[in-house]
Amino acid sequence: MSRIHWTFGLRGARALRSSAWAAAGFVLCSATAVAATDTRTAAVDPRQNADALLIVDCALPAQVHQLGTAISYLAPRRAIKTSASDCAIRGGEYVAYDRANLATALKVWLPQAEAGDKVAQTNVGEIYEKGLGTAPDYANAAKWYQKAADQGYRRALTNLGFLYEQGLGVAKDPVAALKLYRKATGIEGTISLEGSSSTASKEDIDALRKELERTRQELDKARRLLDEDRLKSSREIERLLTQKQQAAAAGNTDETRRLETLLKDREAELEKRRQQVAQAEQSAESYKAKLAGLEGESVALRKELGDARQQLAQSQAQIDEKKKAVAESERRLEAMQAAGRTLGGSYDPARQKAIEAELDKRNAELARQKQDIARLESEVTGYKTKVARLETAPEPVKAAAAVAPPSIQIIDPQFVVTRDTATVKVRSGIKTRDIVGRVAAPGGLMSLTANDVAQQVDANGMFKTQVDLGAGKTRVAMLAVDRQGKVSRLEFFLEEDAGIAKAAVVAPPKLPDLNAGNYYALVIGNQKYEKLQRLSTPEADVTDIAPILRDRYGFKVKLLVNATRYEMLTELNKMRDTLTEKDNLLIYYAGHGELDRANGIANWLPIDAEPTSNANWISSSNLTEILNAMAAKHILVVADSCYSGALTRSSIGQLQTGLTDEARNDWLKQIAEARSRTALTSGGLKPVLDGGGGKYSIFASIFIDILAQNQDVLEGMRLYREISARVVNIALRQKFEQRPEYGAIRFAGGDSGDFLFVPKN
Repeated sequence: MSRIHWTFGLRGARALRSSAWAAAGFVLCSATAVAATDTRTAAVDPRQNADALLIVDCALPAQVHQLGTAISYLAPRRAIKTSASDCAIRGGEYVAYDRANLATALKVWLPQAEAGDKVAQTNVGEIYEKGLGTAPDYANAAKWYQKAADQGYRRALTNLGFLYEQGLGVAKDPVAALKLYRKATGIEGTISLEGSSSTASKEDIDALRKELERTRQELDKARRLLDEDRLKSSREIERLLTQKQQAAAAGNTDETRRLETLLKDREAELEKRRQQVAQAEQSAESYKAKLAGLEGESVALRKELGDARQQLAQSQAQIDEKKKAVAESERRLEAMQAAGRTLGGSYDPARQKAIEAELDKRNAELARQKQDIARLESEVTGYKTKVARLETAPEPVKAAAAVAPPSIQIIDPQFVVTRDTATVKVRSGIKTRDIVGRVAAPGGLMSLTANDVAQQVDANGMFKTQVDLGAGKTRVAMLAVDRQGKVSRLEFFLEEDAGIAKAAVVAPPKLPDLNAGNYYALVIGNQKYEKLQRLSTPEADVTDIAPILRDRYGFKVKLLVNATRYEMLTELNKMRDTLTEKDNLLIYYAGHGELDRANGIANWLPIDAEPTSNANWISSSNLTEILNAMAAKHILVVADSCYSGALTRSSIGQLQTGLTDEARNDWLKQIAEARSRTALTSGGLKPVLDGGGGKYSIFASIFIDILAQNQDVLEGMRLYREISARVVNIALRQKFEQRPEYGAIRFAGGDSGDFLFVPKN
């Protein structure tokens, strides 16, 4: 097990993508197989065999039902997900996860699925999607997901949406995916796909037109005010000049200076108004240029569709003409062959030779015409595909509405962005303040401005600007516009910290009544490994995270420090038995992570893990099945190490910018009702820093800061955006690439909700 160690140390590499999670899942087989392989599991003390705590697909024995006094019958067998030990105790049948295959899995769930059970139908779809020893069958997966989706089952809607988003087993259709995700959540307009598109929909262009019209109205108003100010100022300046001359003639120096100051102030006000008009004109021109670009793009797309249709019609007409020519050539060829046969009785060598030469010529022409037909038919196929693609993207491009708007994160100065405008204290005596941040625009960034000044953005979305500080509060207004005309705004104030006056106490925002249920947390920090290199920060990370969760957010916290595999699985199973469908669970893990490259599965490493054997590792597939078997409404896995999954941010509800407090509260109430299984990870496929955040890891340090400062309902997606921007910036300073990730955990039983941190009132 190779590891790289840097100045601050690294935690094992995170992984994988969808292939790792496709292998997740434990399935069941016949009673014979159980007797041969797994009956000993229940008889063995779980302390001696932690595998008994893992989740399996269990077929419970058929129950005897009695009708009256004369008739009794066996009810159909029922399949459930439970632990191996519980399945054995209840007399059920299962097969160990590492012996599962497609046939044994389908044997358990298919009867219930064919009977119309939506949960079983979804499980069958997941079995086909995973493959289980064979290549995934996405078409069959989509078929079974559709059956359950038709019954409104949220998990099936989300899974089917993922297939449409990725184009697996069905035609790739981002808008169909978006509709399924939104239906699963029960919320319109709050979910956006992260895929990029450089084109704009009719709605985007209309929105930009409205923004342009609003800017024009502001410009007209500013021009009127400027004209009024010019008139008033000219009179005022003339009056002040006359008074100044009179004061100077009278030798009144103080009055002369006062009047000079008034003149300068009046001229400054007039100049400020001129600048406002110039900025409004600049904004109007900018919107006009963007609108022209988007409308030009729409015209180009419509022209492209028209050209493609015209080319299709022309090619089809050419094929028809060529086919007629081929038919005529074949007719002439047959006539010449008949003439040649006629000459057979009275042989004329010259005539025969001429006929044979003409036959060769006609045959060559016929072959060439057939090649032309084949080429044209190939072109027609291409044109049909192009026309279909353009026609399925109405006015003008269908997928444009599915792209998320831009998002702006401020990294330095550090503060948690809420819906209220923040005021950030800066050191007294300085004239300028650097602002460092990151902008993300899935639709393609068109422009980023800070106080109306265009900013340079690097390949990672990072930007740095300098703000001149004035007296009192200095406003910083950020504006990001993508190529679809979608806009994101962020505003805050910088204020000098005099170091004397006590900071004003800001009342926390009134929290909406979400009926969020009870909150539980399992916090694990593994540092003192027995057979692996010890880490530096996990103990400090988790011992300080636990009280924040308990005291500020009301979590019932179970803290595990330096835990074995059995201890970790035991606590996870206790949570599975304890949690109801109204509860929420946070699992925080800090420690070593490792990738089993042979099987393509990521693992968490307990302190008794061995470097040369995965017997004591906890795989991502194990954890996914445990989460799937839990009744909890919302589950968030936070991993400062290795947690792999087919993560799709698209299926998570995202709060749109510009919502009122009332609209935001309604959104939070609805998202709180949808089940979720999400993961927030400290990095991607590469190792992550073990230090760099003082006594904490970089990731844990920022996680603690944000939760400690937050006073509002905090969604998992917003927490991720704040953490991601800061981690990327700090890691880059240390010449290290680390990018947190966030998304839904595939096959873990989630819908399209999100985890919510709700501070205690």
